[in-house]
Amino acid sequence: MTAHVTTGVWCPTLTPLDNALDPDLRLLSAHLCWLVDQGCHGIVLFGTTGEANSFTVDERRRVLEGVLAAGFSPDRLIVGTGCCSAGDTASLTKHAIASGCPRVLVLPPFYYKGVSEQGTIDAYSREIEATADDRLRFYFYRIPQLSGVDITAAVVDALIERFGPVISGLKDSSGDRESIEALCNRFGSRLDVLVGTERFLKRALECGAVGCISATANVHAPIIRALFDDPTEAAQERATLARDAYESAPVIPALKAATARRTNDDGWLHVRPPLVAVQTLGG
Repeated sequence: MTAHVTTGVWCPTLTPLDNALDPDLRLLSAHLCWLVDQGCHGIVLFGTTGEANSFTVDERRRVLEGVLAAGFSPDRLIVGTGCCSAGDTASLTKHAIASGCPRVLVLPPFYYKGVSEQGTIDAYSREIEATADDRLRFYFYRIPQLSGVDITAAVVDALIERFGPVISGLKDSSGDRESIEALCNRFGSRLDVLVGTERFLKRALECGAVGCISATANVHAPIIRALFDDPTEAAQERATLARDAYESAPVIPALKAATARRTNDDGWLHVRPPLVAVQTLGG
């Protein structure tokens, strides 16, 4: 059994924006500290919830540098580095490692659809080889409903065989309970398997998962942390109900609206197109 590197409740942070729709590092740094105080074990910077693919490579570098310069610990960070171009992915990954953040969460190249498992293996292999750093800790990001490219057990097995301990984990945001449980059972003893929603957390932990990376940790991390610490049926029901409130609305604008209300700062309402801001959870 491989020792787990990443466990617990991790929040894929929202990315606050200023009036010019540029990243607001002041708001972001305060939010990250608040999330840790709320019980998050760590933060994913530039996941889907952070609008990662609406930012340039340079912007993503500058935000990571700003967060670290503000004093946030690199030990509490996983950095989203997946891009359509292997070169951009490798560039962001090298930068993350050089900044002291060897854990990276990597989407498959997501423009072409209907790609084969071998194509996905080749794309990931190219990115890892271009990074060329044994410190790398690589986490697959499975979200086929958005990426259009699935990460199957065969893909994971092939890359573990090729790259060994560099392959550290998997975030499964597929929303498919059956396949999530199958991947937890298959890889839970070898990798850090983290589910993308607290809705499945209790059962996933029973199947071998080590935690979750959940968007709604941005607003109710203590509820998710309580479920992780004591995965009872009652705790699962409470967490599921709390999540339901946000899944009935466009999730990212709704989470930003809730954060604007909590902080009394309308700056949190900004999103980058094609997303559209909402003022309340219902509107």
